[in-house]
Amino acid sequence: MNCDLIGWDIGGAHLKAAALKGDQLVAVIQKPCPLWLGLEHFHAAARAILDETGAGPGCRHAVTMTGELADVFKNREEGVFGLLQALSQQVPAESIRVFAGAKGFLRIACLDIQAVPAIASANWLATGFHAASRLEQGLLIDLGSTTADLLVLRDGEVLTRGYTDYERLRYEELVYCGVVRTSLMSLAQTAPLAGEWIGLMAEHFATTGDLYRLTGELPEHADLMPTADGGEKTWEASARRLARLVGRDLESADSEAWRRLAEYFRERQLARLAEACHRQWSLGRLNCHAPVIGAGIGRFLVQELARRFGHPYLDFADLLPIHAIPSAFHAADCAPAVAVAYLARHRHA
Repeated sequence: MNCDLIGWDIGGAHLKAAALKGDQLVAVIQKPCPLWLGLEHFHAAARAILDETGAGPGCRHAVTMTGELADVFKNREEGVFGLLQALSQQVPAESIRVFAGAKGFLRIACLDIQAVPAIASANWLATGFHAASRLEQGLLIDLGSTTADLLVLRDGEVLTRGYTDYERLRYEELVYCGVVRTSLMSLAQTAPLAGEWIGLMAEHFATTGDLYRLTGELPEHADLMPTADGGEKTWEASARRLARLVGRDLESADSEAWRRLAEYFRERQLARLAEACHRQWSLGRLNCHAPVIGAGIGRFLVQELARRFGHPYLDFADLLPIHAIPSAFHAADCAPAVAVAYLARHRHA
């Protein structure tokens, strides 16, 4: 493959990478990486990615992250330095540049504690910086397996009100609502079944991965995490997990009943995301012609939101200088990894 730069997005559940050769995006790769179970999962995922990309000793590496939040670390500081140390065990430390938001890219040797707040969970800003440089205005929504990032872009800037996770949660620029790992019990307290409103069991019986498996919208290549019960990833198994939420067995109703129940949860998630969108629109920074830009494996819902709001839709991949070669993962699936790679390329990290 002969790539000369890899952009890394180290998440708490997945490790994502985008390989460049010049300006050509030659590979987009995502591997499961449950950091809460230990750093050995990072090392296994990183080795697999390096093998697939064929990265040589002269390859450069640009990194952003959210994985510093994983339970394996006691705080963000330990997480940031722990992940960078782990990456340094896979590639030469001098080849790594760390994305630190407005501070640009930093060398590992120059990092100190004061840099941690700019590095921690800044992957959304890498996506925003790249997208803002490619269009006049828009609302970017990166909807992944676990979270949604909402970024207002205008005149080359990311007009965020928050930076830390706490601040972004406060302003609904970060919404913990993804399309694979989110527990369905977090989307509603009751659900309709057989003409009645049924209280949900507050148990991790089913996730949004089950929901979108039932609606047929979940991309198979993106469904990498174990199910709530560790069971199969089939329509029937997902319906069985969904039935448990309302205290029923799969056999107690027909398949149409479970499909309709899944559609209800889909509407609840769309409503949650729409509320956050309304808050961003209400700032008055975007006009009625501003596009909605979709990124992440859940951007099928972003397309639906754009349609309901009456705004044009753009895919994050449309903002790349050169289209990627075909691969299992689309460039927009792993937007922060792609973005940090291009930022490192053009900002001379």
